[in-house]
Amino acid sequence: MHGITVVTISTGDASLLTQAAVAALTDPARTRVLRTARHPVAAWLAARGLAFASLDDLYEHSEDFDALAEAAVKRLLALAHDSEMIYAVPDPATDATLAALRGALPRGMKLAVLAGVSHADRCLAMMDDAPAGVRLYAAEAFQSERVSPCEALLLTELHSRACAGACKLKLMRLLPEDAPVAFFTGDANGALSLRTVPLYALDRQPAYDHLTACCTPALPMAQRKRFDMDDLVAVMARLRAPDGCPWDREQTHESLLTYLLEECYEYIGAVREADVDHMYDELGDVLLQVVFHAEIARQHGTFDIEDVTTAIVQKMVERHTHIFGAAKADTAAQVLSNWDAIKRSQRGITTHAQAMEDVSGGLSATMRADKVQRKAAKVKFDFPDALSALAKVYEEADEVRQCLTQGEDPEMELGDLLFAAVNVCRLLKKNPDIALFSSTDKFIDRFRKMENSIRKAGKSIEHLTLSEMDVYWEAEKQAQPTNEG
Repeated sequence: MHGITVVTISTGDASLLTQAAVAALTDPARTRVLRTARHPVAAWLAARGLAFASLDDLYEHSEDFDALAEAAVKRLLALAHDSEMIYAVPDPATDATLAALRGALPRGMKLAVLAGVSHADRCLAMMDDAPAGVRLYAAEAFQSERVSPCEALLLTELHSRACAGACKLKLMRLLPEDAPVAFFTGDANGALSLRTVPLYALDRQPAYDHLTACCTPALPMAQRKRFDMDDLVAVMARLRAPDGCPWDREQTHESLLTYLLEECYEYIGAVREADVDHMYDELGDVLLQVVFHAEIARQHGTFDIEDVTTAIVQKMVERHTHIFGAAKADTAAQVLSNWDAIKRSQRGITTHAQAMEDVSGGLSATMRADKVQRKAAKVKFDFPDALSALAKVYEEADEVRQCLTQGEDPEMELGDLLFAAVNVCRLLKKNPDIALFSSTDKFIDRFRKMENSIRKAGKSIEHLTLSEMDVYWEAEKQAQPTNEG
């Protein structure tokens, strides 16, 4: 089996070839393949009578870049089977066909890469204010990458207006639309030219091809109006620094629990009101609490934000074996069943009582009751329907009444009454917390209307008896739609 030597031919003329590249390209014992014959080196080879093949026909017949890479690998491996081969590419660092080739290389076949002058090197050398550090991407690959605006970015192979437009939209998610962008273009001989364009005009240039590239500057947070997760982590670290905010610095995991709960409920409120603007705002407040706790833990040496993200990613992968493993799950019910089985295995749960005990005590009382009831329902220890569960509510209410008439402490019976009410909610597929939240909102709304009616009547609510207030209350209640009670 023969080997493949990848030769970097850069993106200009033959003057950019290294001595090793020239020696490899002129070796008569090797088959030469150029990724594209639309390159000045193709003319240089032809002038020396050196035969070569190219993959240009694959560009014409491939539906997309993935298909092109797959077809290129098949062609290259077939050619390498018969003789030692040279595969000439402008820039190995960003070449998708080379990346695909590495992944498909048969056992025993060797692949070597001769370094050279990359397209990135050429572009950066032209800039008077070239960044000290830059992250390099091929434009097609960049569109699916998570990037930081605190880093300078160099995107190569902006081969079309559509590709440039997709990259622009991604960049504008974090950078100002008028951010200065170094825009590189090339001519038929591979010579490059540079001009500066605003980011919003990245896809409004006269022409694009394999030589087109752009470089965006690194912008610190103070110069941007949009921010990412890294910015939030940095803000929290600054607030908790020795010279940071006194209030933030004195917070603990325990002192923040109330805020975490409040922010979660405020997000729930925004969702229920379908208020999109408040949804992302409130969700940001929830995210702040996560980052706040992670920063406190980092300072105490217990865990950090990467431990948090690692734990949840591992959990999602482990418990979605139908996606990341060999398990089968065609319905949501099967997914939940698999999830529960994996969870029991990981926590060493062998009985249904243990599963109930495993329900977090940090949940609200109604949420914990709901989860425990669902565990019981899995073994059919449940009411047949909501009406049957409602009869239990009446039964528990009678027991509360008995406690009151007999002068006994009703706390346990009140708990049974609430537990029974949660059962009704569960069987009706209603969240008890949300139902109670809605009723509380309804009470506040009706009380406000009652108070306004009393004021319009020239009276003061503080001077009315309960029976007098009930008149106004019932009037407002009658004015409500019947399904609002």
